[in-house]
Amino acid sequence: MNLYLDASKFITPKSSFAQSSASNFSDLQSSIQKSLASLKSDPKRVYALLRSTIRYKDVLDDVLKQADLLRYEKISYSIAIVLVHDLLISKTGITAGKGPLKDAILRHKTRLKGEFIKVKIKRGIRDLSVFNASGNDRTIRWIRVNKILASSLPTSLPFTETSEFPPPAGTVCADRFIPNLYAVSNSHTRQLISTKEYQRGELILQDRASCFPAFILSPVAGETVIDACAAPGNKTTHLAAIMGNMGKVIAYELNADRAKVLQRMVKRAGASIVRVEKSDFTEALPAERMDVTKVLCDPSCSGSGIFRKEGFAAGAGASATVGNDETEEQENGGEDTSGDALAKRLLNLSIFQTRIMKHALTRFPNATRVVYSTCSVHAEENEDVVRKLLMDPEIAKLGWKAMGRENVIPSWHRRGRQERFQGMEWPQRAEEISEGCLRADPIVDGGIGFFVAGFERDCEYRDKRSISGDDYESEEWNGFDDAVASNYVTESVATRKRKKRKHNNSNNNKRA
Repeated sequence: MNLYLDASKFITPKSSFAQSSASNFSDLQSSIQKSLASLKSDPKRVYALLRSTIRYKDVLDDVLKQADLLRYEKISYSIAIVLVHDLLISKTGITAGKGPLKDAILRHKTRLKGEFIKVKIKRGIRDLSVFNASGNDRTIRWIRVNKILASSLPTSLPFTETSEFPPPAGTVCADRFIPNLYAVSNSHTRQLISTKEYQRGELILQDRASCFPAFILSPVAGETVIDACAAPGNKTTHLAAIMGNMGKVIAYELNADRAKVLQRMVKRAGASIVRVEKSDFTEALPAERMDVTKVLCDPSCSGSGIFRKEGFAAGAGASATVGNDETEEQENGGEDTSGDALAKRLLNLSIFQTRIMKHALTRFPNATRVVYSTCSVHAEENEDVVRKLLMDPEIAKLGWKAMGRENVIPSWHRRGRQERFQGMEWPQRAEEISEGCLRADPIVDGGIGFFVAGFERDCEYRDKRSISGDDYESEEWNGFDDAVASNYVTESVATRKRKKRKHNNSNNNKRA
């Protein structure tokens, strides 16, 4: 019974249950983390029970109301709803020993099940696995039209266009945030991947939130762009499509197996401007280094925003991949939600993420925009990383600032957590920075949990630094200690001096 008693702590009061917990699962997860000391059961099970209860809350409320359970039994709403959830929905039933609370529910078992059947008939629910009671179930499958190979959504697909969101079965809805992105019922997934258009790479299954980074980076045809952590390749091919398959995308992937997946994805998408580099981005100084204008960084993270298709929290590594399709985000190790272990892991991940981003922000002199993203709900991997980067003197010296909301899908409703930037006033205020960050909560925002933030510096700053070459090289690049960077600086200085001598000799000859 400890599981149900622990879960009930986060449901009280009844009036705030749906509005708070259901609208922000990352807050729910944080609340559980803060209460670990008082929990007597596994926090993972508590979280899973609460998320599933939230998912079916409207149905469960109807059942409780029709059965009039709370009038006949002296039991609180918060404990009743989690127990009734497991009685009616969980495959294992109520996993508690005999006791007064369990007995109170079982005394009404027949009536509760009868009312459950009536509610399902009334709501037209045939399959609970694709049920969208409160608008927070992932019944949505996102399709991106690959503009490299197709001009529009194929008319051969058996869907009727609708403006309703989430779209009912048999319909397709154009997304209002990302061009060439469409939503269909998750029940159509198998049907979609069997189509010729999907097999030919004209359609790509990609979560909406996963489309945000490339869209915000906004590369144009002819640019040289880097995808720092590219596999499985959805964002890489999205970049190529946005660029009209003109220019250059250098995609880095250190893991050999994932690099193969990336290459398959790129080939199927027809993204001929992509060059896959099987190497570590943090050690990368490509030949085109001076041509790079934009960088996308989506490094390994806890994966806490990923969830299974069934609607339960899956933590890291739970892929909703269908068949051989690389449809979801990176594969990560399972997330340990025990307090100390999680805190240690998040610290290590944030150090790694900061290192990758610092490389992107400091090693490409002509870059004007860098976008950072994770499929994590944890502030330690999101806002805290952004804060560390903005407070880094070396990065600030190079002119980088957080992108403003006006360039980060301004109409999106969920923004960064302002409290994580508390105390920051110069050169940007905490409110301005947090508004420039974008968050998507898992399930409630129509897909996986995600975070995006952008960094930019204006062309005037970059051009000014590039013109005064001696000042730029000596001030900005001598500070790096690794061998690759040192070699580059030495070569660059020597080359510059030769050019200067040649220029001076030429002028002297003309005067003579």
